[in-house]
Amino acid sequence: MIEKLIDFFGKLFFRFIKKREKFFISLQKNNSKLIFTLLLFLFPFALILAYSGASSFKSRIWIFSGYMFISFLAILIAAFYFRGKQYYDRYKHGLEMVSINLYSKQYQKLLFTKEDIDNLTLLSAGLNVESKINNRNMIKNGKAANYFFIFSIMHRLVVGGIVDIDTKRRKILFEIIENSFLMNSENVNSDTLPSSFSRWNSDMKRSDIVVQEHQKVIKVLGIQ
Repeated sequence: MIEKLIDFFGKLFFRFIKKREKFFISLQKNNSKLIFTLLLFLFPFALILAYSGASSFKSRIWIFSGYMFISFLAILIAAFYFRGKQYYDRYKHGLEMVSINLYSKQYQKLLFTKEDIDNLTLLSAGLNVESKINNRNMIKNGKAANYFFIFSIMHRLVVGGIVDIDTKRRKILFEIIENSFLMNSENVNSDTLPSSFSRWNSDMKRSDIVVQEHQKVIKVLGIQ
């Protein structure tokens, strides 16, 4: 008898939890339903405030209406804020960057244009670029743009640098480079990016090698 009773109420509790979870999921999908639910939750508080704060029916109506209107306005402003934050978070690229005034530097020595610096500033603020930054720095034979220069730029801008960057942040780094840079007006080659980075990473750790691209970057932008 007790086992059946426990099983019966256990199933009822299970159905309650299941419906509760579905309800909260539905609120996440429908903002209008969420706002309506919050107002419904505040409804009894508005009634209590109205009846305890005034004696006449007209005054109670005004207090009740004012409370519900202010609550609705506050919820709506909060909804605007969180929706805006969602859009902003999507606009960010995912790596923590060093704050630097690039306009005060001699960026022309890095073969950047004003438009490049506008977009590099967005990148250094943690945001996605509006148009890709063109890397005009070429390798020694002058036949292709230099990937080491891009890595050196990112090493200067990413907090803590990118030497031996962990796997998760390396993936984000490669995505940022692909989405933010051109190699002498050509798209970044995603197939060669990992191997180029491995060579740069190894050279940066060797005391007997001077990475010229890195020296060029810090000469203009300074050390992090």
